[in-house]
Amino acid sequence: MRAIDHVTVAVPRELEQSVIDWYSRVLGFERLAKPEGTSGAGAWFRAGEVQLHITIEPAPVDRAGHFGVVVDDLDRAVEQVQAAGSDIASARTIPGRRRCYTRDPAGNTIEILSYDGAAGA
Repeated sequence: MRAIDHVTVAVPRELEQSVIDWYSRVLGFERLAKPEGTSGAGAWFRAGEVQLHITIEPAPVDRAGHFGVVVDDLDRAVEQVQAAGSDIASARTIPGRRRCYTRDPAGNTIEILSYDGAAGA
């Protein structure tokens, strides 16, 4: 693995705007435009070299969030994850990147992604 790309936090819809405002106003995170292919709800922020993604969940549950790791070779990373006995789940297409999901042994979700060209982390 090369880097942590982003961290996602889940919030209920009724707290969406107050949480977005808090990350912007209180922590001073730079709000980013969400790319095509992502949900219209929630928000994305930049925090240094890492992004924070806010996602909306009806009622946040254990392990609703995830973090993303950037790899140089997604196919090789998928092979390694599967060889270790972990499952791979597909992800919606976002232009400029290839990605999928897996879970660690404790059930935490990890997004594995690679960027096309020089984009990304």
